[in-house]
Amino acid sequence: MNVARSEATPGPRRWPVRPHASRGFTLLELLISISVIFMLLALAMPGYFGVRTRSHKFKCQMNLRSVAFDLSVFADPTLHGGRGDDDMDSSLRRDEFWLETFQESQYRMDEFWDRSNDRYEGTTGDLGVMACPDVKGRVVINSNTPCRGGAMQPSESVSYAFNLRLDYPDKMVGGHRVPRHTPLSERMLSEPGLIPLLWDADGTVAKQNDVTPHYSAPGLDENSPYSDNRVWFPGFRHGGRMQVAFVSGEVLCTTKPLAHETWRWDYTP
Repeated sequence: MNVARSEATPGPRRWPVRPHASRGFTLLELLISISVIFMLLALAMPGYFGVRTRSHKFKCQMNLRSVAFDLSVFADPTLHGGRGDDDMDSSLRRDEFWLETFQESQYRMDEFWDRSNDRYEGTTGDLGVMACPDVKGRVVINSNTPCRGGAMQPSESVSYAFNLRLDYPDKMVGGHRVPRHTPLSERMLSEPGLIPLLWDADGTVAKQNDVTPHYSAPGLDENSPYSDNRVWFPGFRHGGRMQVAFVSGEVLCTTKPLAHETWRWDYTP
């Protein structure tokens, strides 16, 4: 039997689809987009810098609190765990120590040296609690050198200055007030009022004045040996404010450090 071959029924003719070209940004649209981006950045940046500023201020505050706490331990005759060369200083009583010795223990310099080389080169970030986050730069620390002898350089990399009057208070000698090297003791911790221990310093100004950046003191009056204010170089780097740590452990922030009646800038041990 013959079987008729079926022919395929032709369907609708399909035309090739031409891809549509995507429409690009016009110059006006591009400019508007860029303007929106810049506007958003302008709105976001103050908030970012505000958070960053508060974060740095808080970290600096914690550093200062840590140093003040360490002083209370260092001053305790039973808790200090070793006062370096002061333990062998025959001019000191058992409960006495020099402020510079405590300072060197914080920097781990001179007799507290624990680095592998005799000369250490790094950045301020390597200084631990002795570096404010807003002070950035290189540091060079030499072994077997006291802090006051220039163990750490440059001056611009120093964040905090200790109270010079706690190390060299002005004493009456022959009718004149002169700086006299005086040791500290645990008794200072129980003194009333707020005794400044260390604060934000401006190492650049200290260098310009040709003085060590590690110690500072306001002149206070014309009869003081520090009356020329060469050793007074506060650092107002936290939104125009400086932070001050006190012997008692408090840390306060101010724009006018000499305007507070309860701050005992004139205290001498």
